[in-house]
Amino acid sequence: MNVHSSMLPSGRIVRFKAGSIGEKNQQKVLEAAVKVFSRKGFSGARIDEIAIQAGMSKTNMLYYFKTKQELYQVVIVRVIRQWLNSLGELHKDDQPIDVITQYISKKMQLSRQYPEASRLIAMEIIAGAPIIDNFMQTELRSWVKEKGEVFLVWQKEGLMAPIDPAHVFFMIWALTQTYADFESQISAVMEPKNYEKEIYPPATGYVIEVLVRGLDLKPRL
Repeated sequence: MNVHSSMLPSGRIVRFKAGSIGEKNQQKVLEAAVKVFSRKGFSGARIDEIAIQAGMSKTNMLYYFKTKQELYQVVIVRVIRQWLNSLGELHKDDQPIDVITQYISKKMQLSRQYPEASRLIAMEIIAGAPIIDNFMQTELRSWVKEKGEVFLVWQKEGLMAPIDPAHVFFMIWALTQTYADFESQISAVMEPKNYEKEIYPPATGYVIEVLVRGLDLKPRL
């Protein structure tokens, strides 16, 4: 989940040359923040704890992110944008079955690689999204509307079930994130020796099968 720049709440961009000390330190802070915030939430997390997790002093860490809220917002928005970007560009002439299948596979892979990030998003949204409400009402809403327009074309062509595109995305997000968010529940029921290797591969196939059937996706002839 590497990034070389972050849009901060103030609107300014902090840019670091790829491979530079600044870029590496920023990455350490972001990864540490995901771990701490996913365990304790925004209110329970402490800047000192994030700095320790990142392996640097509090003063040094605050050079990259001035406040806890700024850091939290960057982390949350960064994760969601990666989820959205995994869909890629859509075109009405694309194969619906291929697009949805690939998107599900990529989302499942993100949940597998970054379960803490997925749980962090879940905590924020369950809490009413107090920190990223504006982002969801602007950027996320626009993204769903834009991509949904292509879904509507596919539906008119009979290549996809006539389901509100927003609900299509809700279903995909729910199914692909549940294996990260509810890992403890799944582990308790299935008792895997290696969660990643035993659960994710078959689960990915099941989620694809359920959604392809449920969305009645048909190949373009």
